[in-house]
Amino acid sequence: MNKLYVVGVTGPMGSGKSAVTKVFAENELKIIDTDQLSRRVVEPGSPCLKKLVEHYSDAVLNPDGTLNRRELAKRAFATEETAKLLNSITHPFIIELTMSILNQMEQSGEDVAVVEATLLFESGMDSICDKTVAVIAPFETRIERVLKRDPHLDRNQAESRMSRQQPEEYYAKHADFVINNNGDFSDLRLQAEKLAQNFREWANEKKNSHNFLV
Repeated sequence: MNKLYVVGVTGPMGSGKSAVTKVFAENELKIIDTDQLSRRVVEPGSPCLKKLVEHYSDAVLNPDGTLNRRELAKRAFATEETAKLLNSITHPFIIELTMSILNQMEQSGEDVAVVEATLLFESGMDSICDKTVAVIAPFETRIERVLKRDPHLDRNQAESRMSRQQPEEYYAKHADFVINNNGDFSDLRLQAEKLAQNFREWANEKKNSHNFLV
């Protein structure tokens, strides 16, 4: 991206990434939610869905041909190997779609784009970002949030999925900025709003620098 300033937001399940990107959106930063993109790339007839069926069987399909996400999750998160397989299948399609959207945003004259991705570093998507933000929170707080938003999960299932993710230290070590989300939304808002202001300023500097070089 020559002129578009790209910010990556990541963190483990239940950390509050969406709360941070919501504040960014309120500050007029454009958001790309890769979780939503992951649903787009598995639409009926898509190459990605065909690969999932090939590796996990047609049991992951609903009668109407759509993806049975609960059945896929059951099979994909059964072991570390099957979880890695899921990521290896879906990530290339999600990254390709993300890049397409970013290019469109740059061509339309947007200044800043925020990419929200749980596996930002693991997938290599951080390489396209100018800055990265990690959102972290205590384990028990994250467990409570995950169980509240997904009533189909029990605690053992939630812990199993979370155990396959990186520890908080990993995100803090790799990110340029860290937001500690302990449940105080007013504090989270202040941190996110300050970053949003900085990103806009740095985006202008990047665009001006590019225009000068051209």
